[in-house]
Amino acid sequence: MARIRARAASLLAALAAVAFQATAAEIHPYELAMLQQQVQRTGWVRVMVTLDRSAWRTRSEEQTLRLQALADRLYAELGDSAFPTGRRNNGLGWIGFYTDSAGIALLSRTALAEKFSIDPTGRSWGRERAGDGSFEAIDDALVASPTVEVDLVLATEEPPYTLLPDGSTRFDGPSEVNEVLDRLLTEPFAQHIKGIDRRQNPQLAPVVPAKIDRVAFFGLVESVHVRAVRPRGFVRQPSAIWHEDALRVAAREGRAEIHILLRGGVTYTHLPHQSPKARRYQMDANTRALDEILKAAGVEALPVLSEVDAHMGLVYLFITRPQLEKLFAQRDPRILSVDVNKAIGGLASNN
Repeated sequence: MARIRARAASLLAALAAVAFQATAAEIHPYELAMLQQQVQRTGWVRVMVTLDRSAWRTRSEEQTLRLQALADRLYAELGDSAFPTGRRNNGLGWIGFYTDSAGIALLSRTALAEKFSIDPTGRSWGRERAGDGSFEAIDDALVASPTVEVDLVLATEEPPYTLLPDGSTRFDGPSEVNEVLDRLLTEPFAQHIKGIDRRQNPQLAPVVPAKIDRVAFFGLVESVHVRAVRPRGFVRQPSAIWHEDALRVAAREGRAEIHILLRGGVTYTHLPHQSPKARRYQMDANTRALDEILKAAGVEALPVLSEVDAHMGLVYLFITRPQLEKLFAQRDPRILSVDVNKAIGGLASNN
């Protein structure tokens, strides 16, 4: 009898192990090792979790609610090991979020997910992506330190502004900084934003210094109240690029077709989530700066800019050799890059 009971217990244990293996989230051992290595190095890692790999076949309100409920159950199971900000749900059966070493261990055992892996979307999630390296700079800084000093560019109906010849930005009137800041500080992650001192911003410029941790960072990049988050004193591409090819084409042909790109003001963004008024102010500031720069180089009139080019601070034009040489000699700090149109330059060189 004892032998039968022992055999039965062994069988039950084996069945339990099989059941666990059938329900635990899948992950390739190599990828699990990679996740664990990154967690040891940084303290967290971004994962992609498949809740239901067949969910994409059916799209309905019931399906959406079911997947969200499943995600909520998983987050509850992970507790503090799932970052409360920076979460993503594509509505098709998978979610992405940051977790720690305890979270990796829990995911390896959970029955609430089918599989998990390193999130291949990496730094591409989120609303704000400046494309200028500022997001990556903060992300990297938060590996070395639990907090980082940043400038918050608030999503205000900012006043008109001017790009000054020294490269700085002058705001030509107050903006609704306090109102937007009040709304931002009601966000669930606001307790993770430190060091805001309204007395340091008497002119109400829409750029506010703060100290943030990773929870705040992930919340800020998706907040409707923030246009950008940048490291304190961040300069978009510190060194301007002046392509000498433009001078060589102009020396050979007597003129060259070039394009000039501005740095933009401190509130600059190439992304579309601006109010119509803020977008117009950015276009106007860029257009005035380009006109000043070209007039100083001897170009009588700024070419008509498309709305897209005015928003970016970009102009294409033919310029004579003396004008181009003067432009290069002045090295206006507002300029981010000057380059020759390679296709036109190439054609010209063959004539």
